[in-house]
Amino acid sequence: MREILSWLPVKSLLRFKCVSKSWDITRDPYFRTKHQSRHEVNSQRFLLLRAKFDIYTSYFHDLYSTSSLSSLDDVQRIDYLSSNWYPSVDILCGSCDGLVLILVLHRHDYLLLWNPSTRESIQLPFPIFGIRNSTFGLGYDPTIDDYKILTIHHEKSQTQCGILALRSGSWRNNVDIKAPHTLKKRSGSCFRDTLSFVHGAFHWIPCCFGVASFNISNEVCTEIPLSEQMYSYLSLSTTENNHVSVLDGMLCFSSACKVGQVEKTFMLWAMKDYGVKESWTQIFKINISHIWYVKPIYRFADGDVLCHCGYYMHEFLSTSKGRFSHPLIQHQDKIEIITFNESLISPKLLI
Repeated sequence: MREILSWLPVKSLLRFKCVSKSWDITRDPYFRTKHQSRHEVNSQRFLLLRAKFDIYTSYFHDLYSTSSLSSLDDVQRIDYLSSNWYPSVDILCGSCDGLVLILVLHRHDYLLLWNPSTRESIQLPFPIFGIRNSTFGLGYDPTIDDYKILTIHHEKSQTQCGILALRSGSWRNNVDIKAPHTLKKRSGSCFRDTLSFVHGAFHWIPCCFGVASFNISNEVCTEIPLSEQMYSYLSLSTTENNHVSVLDGMLCFSSACKVGQVEKTFMLWAMKDYGVKESWTQIFKINISHIWYVKPIYRFADGDVLCHCGYYMHEFLSTSKGRFSHPLIQHQDKIEIITFNESLISPKLLI
């Protein structure tokens, strides 16, 4: 029976919990592990969106339907914090295995690990240099069966790094990531440029053209170079808002390139064979003449890409087919968006 139940989605399993405590098999550690292994590859993705002081979730239930590109479906508010935390400004710093890392900027700042599916959360140890002016990333280290958080803190001309292995319960501060100066993370809009985790490594845009990679297990920093074609294109135009992201399990690099005075193009490349320079492939290109901020969020089955866009004091979601229209994101001066997959992993059992 448990083998059959391990194939069910999280939402269905949580219904058993509502019926009777004796029916709640989601607390069984073995079942949680079994369920995670069943769904880690083919798990459906959800969109997590913060607008003002609320966080909402939406399910991409029909990736081939044109209607799914014109509206957000099944949007529901998630009450993830007690009233003691509200109101606050919450920064979504990425997800891993259904767990979401959140910075809570309040009278006193907090760092939270939260499972949107089970609605469990736990406050994490606070880094010695704080969470403001910092960039964060969350990933899983299979060599020690633990989750790690990497933070890169910018203060004036100095950069400090810290690593938290959750089961250790404490930060290792002033960590030397052994990165050459050219691979140091650029200062700037730290909160918006979170560390992308894929293939066992955190990634960011360094001072030079390229991508910096920090292995979560051996903690060695290396460079992933761009292809000659990418270098050539980027060198002939004015580039801004460069980002690294993860789409369909692939490391991606995007850039808003301006050629001349008017034309502005958003380009997105994916590294189809991780670590192989020649495998960078252009997968998306659109004109963005009047948009100053573009960040890829999700790739649909038909190849179209959902982007988080902004200009002046207005932000929105869009694809090449048009904008998402929904009252929650209309006329918003700032929104936060990430994707996550369902899981039964309890943050409370990780520390």
